[in-house]
Amino acid sequence: MKITEDPKKIRIYGAGGHSQVIREVLEENGYEVTETFDDKPSGRHYASKNVTSGARRNLKEFPHKGYPVIVAVGINAERAEIAGFLKSDFEKAIHHSAIIAPTAKIGEGTVVFAGAIIQPNTVIGEHVIINTAASIDHDNVIGNFAHISPKAALCGHVEVGEGSHVGVGAVVIPKVKIGKWCTIGAGAVVLKDVPDYSTVVGNPGKIIKTKLTDLKLNNKPKSSEITFIGSGISSSFTILHFLDLIEHHKTKRKININIIDKYREFHSGIPYGSRSGFSVHLITSLKNFLPEPELGKFIKWLNNNKNWLLDELKKDGGTLSSEWITKHEDKIKNNEWEDLFIPRRFFGWYINEKVKNRLEEFKIKGAIDVNYINAEVIDIEKSENTYELSLDNKDTVFSEKVILSVGSLPVNHLWKEEDIVEEDNLLFINDPYGSELKTTLEKIDSFLEKQSGKKTNVLIVGANASGLELLYKLNDVEKIKSEINKFIILSTQGLLPDAVIDEERKKEYTPFNLQALTKEKNITAEIIAEATFKDLDYADQIHLGAASTVDIISKAFGSLLNKLNPEELKKFACYYGNEIGRRQRCAGFHYSKTIDELKQENRFDHIAGRFRDINIEAAGEYSLEYLDTKSGKNKTYEDSVGIVINCVGSTNLTKQNIPELLKKLIKKGYCKPNDSKIGFEVNEQLEASDNLHIVGPLLAGNVFDGKAVWHVEHCGRIIWLSQVLSEKMNDYFFKKTELKEKPI
Repeated sequence: MKITEDPKKIRIYGAGGHSQVIREVLEENGYEVTETFDDKPSGRHYASKNVTSGARRNLKEFPHKGYPVIVAVGINAERAEIAGFLKSDFEKAIHHSAIIAPTAKIGEGTVVFAGAIIQPNTVIGEHVIINTAASIDHDNVIGNFAHISPKAALCGHVEVGEGSHVGVGAVVIPKVKIGKWCTIGAGAVVLKDVPDYSTVVGNPGKIIKTKLTDLKLNNKPKSSEITFIGSGISSSFTILHFLDLIEHHKTKRKININIIDKYREFHSGIPYGSRSGFSVHLITSLKNFLPEPELGKFIKWLNNNKNWLLDELKKDGGTLSSEWITKHEDKIKNNEWEDLFIPRRFFGWYINEKVKNRLEEFKIKGAIDVNYINAEVIDIEKSENTYELSLDNKDTVFSEKVILSVGSLPVNHLWKEEDIVEEDNLLFINDPYGSELKTTLEKIDSFLEKQSGKKTNVLIVGANASGLELLYKLNDVEKIKSEINKFIILSTQGLLPDAVIDEERKKEYTPFNLQALTKEKNITAEIIAEATFKDLDYADQIHLGAASTVDIISKAFGSLLNKLNPEELKKFACYYGNEIGRRQRCAGFHYSKTIDELKQENRFDHIAGRFRDINIEAAGEYSLEYLDTKSGKNKTYEDSVGIVINCVGSTNLTKQNIPELLKKLIKKGYCKPNDSKIGFEVNEQLEASDNLHIVGPLLAGNVFDGKAVWHVEHCGRIIWLSQVLSEKMNDYFFKKTELKEKPI
C-alpha cells in the first residue's frame, strides 16, 4: 500500500529492529513517520535514519505534545517504562493482512503484525505486541505490555497478564491463566495456570523458576519522600500494603523511596535471611504463623518453588534436615503445608522476591523510584520539613518521611563486650547471629578441632526460640555433634518450650481464675495478669504444657482486655504482656525430639537459674556460676563448660548498649521510650515525632485501635501494624487524590 497524498503523521520511539517492522506497517497504512527517538545509540538498527535522543536525558524538554507516538521497543519492561513517562497520545499499528474479528478490542499503542489472527470477543490491552502469524482465539484477555511471539497459539478463554512474554511457537490450552511478567519459553505447551513472575519451558510446560528482580544497590544518596531505616519484614509489608493502596490512584505522581540497611541482604531481616541459614525452622506451624490471605499466597508460592527450596535445605542442613524432609515427604508432595514447621528461610525468599518484583513493577509504571543503600544510619537531624540522615560512610540522605524499622534491640552481652570471645579452653558467643549462623557454626567447628579430640560441654543460656534452634543446629551438623559431650541449657524457670499438644487433656482444662473475672465490672491490668499467672501455675501443677493451653489462656485473657480503660490497657501492653508470653513459649516437634534423644543418651541437662559469670579454674578449664532459682543462692555447675552461647534475648532502651542512632534519637527528644522499655511512644499515625514513624518491634508498649501491643515479632501483628502505617502514608501523600500532588 502506498503512502496517500495526504499522509497521517506519527512518531516512533525506538530505533532497533522492532521499530523497522513497525515503520513498514505504518507506511503501508498511509502514515508518515515524522520523528524517531531512541535512548540507546548502541542499539539502533543500521537502517534507522535521523534518530534523535529520547526523553530520558531531559524529560521536561521532550516534545510530549504533537503527533501520536508508538513505542517501538521490544523489551516489555522498557516499553512499559517509556509509555509511563511520556505524556503523549498513542496510536496503534495493525498490518493489513492481520485477521481481526469485529468484536475484538485493541488498546492504544498496540501493534499487530502480518498474518496474525485475533478471534471474537478478545480484549487486548495497551502497548501489546501481537507478532507475526500469532493466533489468538476467542474470548482471550491480553494484559498491557505483553508480547505474543511469532506463531504462538492461544486457545479460547486464555488470559495473559501484564508484561508477560509468550515465546515463539508456544501453545496455551483453553482457559489457562498466565500471570503478570511471566516468560513462556519457545515451543512450550502450557497446560495449567502460571503464577506471576514465573518462567515456563518444555512440553508439557513446567515452571523452572520464579523471577526475582536483581537488587541494584545505589550507594549514592538521593532525596526522597520516604526513607526506610531497616529492611526486614515490617518494612517489607509496609511497602507492599502501600503499593496496593496507590495502585489505582488517579493522581499521577512519583514517590521516591530510599531503603537503607547496614547488611547487604534486604527485605528478610535476621530471622528469615541468610544470617539464620536455610535449615532453622519456624517456632510454630505455618497455619499459625501467617494469617489469610497471605497464607494462601505463600502456599501457592511454595507449591511452585518447593524443588529448589528443598535442594537448598539439603545443601545447608545436615542429618536432622534430611530427616525432616523424609518425615514430611508425602505432605510436601501433596502440597499439604499448613501443619508443617517449615524452614524460616522459605518465607524469607518468598517475601524478598515479592517485594522486589512489586517494586520493579511500580518502577516500570513510573509510580515510584527506589534506591537501595547499604550503609548504617548513625544520626538524624530535622530541619523544617525534611530529615537529614547521616550515614556511616559519610554520606547524607534527605527525606520528607522516615520509617524507623530496625527490628528488635541488640542482644544483651552476658560476658565481656565482644560478640565472640575465644580463649584457650573457652569459646563464648554473645551474639550467634552477629554475622551469619553458618559463620558461627564454622567458628564452633574450628574451636572443637583445636581441642584435640577432648569432648566439650556446651552451655546455651536461654530456653527461647534462639536457644532451641542453636541446640538443633549443633545436632544437625554431625561433625560438631560428635565432638560435644553434653548440652546444657540455663533458663530462669528451668522449663523448655512445649511442643506436644495433649488433645484429650486440653479439653478438660479450664482457666478458672480468668473465667471468674468475666462477671467483674471493675478490673485492672494487674488483676488480669495475676489471674493469668495463676491459671498458668495450675497448668504447670497438672503437667499440661503451653502447647495445650496457649490458645485457651490467650483467648481468656484477650477477651478481658476489652474491659480495660485506655490507661489500664497501656499498662498491660507495657508491663504484663511479655511476662505472660514468656510463660507460653511453644516449639516444634523437631526441636523437642532432638532434646528427647539427648536425654536418652544422658547428654542433656537443664538448670533453673540466672547467669552470673564464667570463671577459670586452676586446671585452665572454665566453670559456670549461676543464681539458683529455687534457693536464691549463687552456685557453680558441677562440670566444666567449653562453649557458651548467649540466647537470653535483647537489651532494653534504658541500657547503654543500644545502637548509637537510638541513643541520639532519645537524647534529641525525637523518640521517647515508653514504660515497656523496649518500645517508643507513638501517636495514632505511628509517629514518634512529626513524620518520623516507627514500625516493627519498637512499637511494643502501645495501643492501636483499642488493641494492646506488647510483642511485634509475630507475623500476624507485623502485617496488621504495617497495614496501619501504610494507610497513614497513603492519606498523607494521596488524600482525596488531590493533596500534595506533584507532577511526574
